[in-house]
Amino acid sequence: MNNEKRNKDIFTYIESELNRIQTIAGTLASIERQHYQDLINMGDDKLNQLAVEEQNAARQLGEVKQICLSLAQQIRELGQESGPTH
Repeated sequence: MNNEKRNKDIFTYIESELNRIQTIAGTLASIERQHYQDLINMGDDKLNQLAVEEQNAARQLGEVKQICLSLAQQIRELGQESGPTH
């Protein structure tokens, strides 16, 4: 029983950290999208290139967010399969 509780606690911790990473990635992706818009609106070719790089970074952060959401769901399911903790 003690081992089951320990496993459940580990699953809960991993899920919590994945959710935290997902939140951070989502926030950074939003900032990168805003930077893209700001840079594009300036109309300079060099700034437009930076804008494209910001857009790519936003996409990659969006992918990190989705990966974290998926992993958190899988961890949640594993935690549920590990059985009751009482």
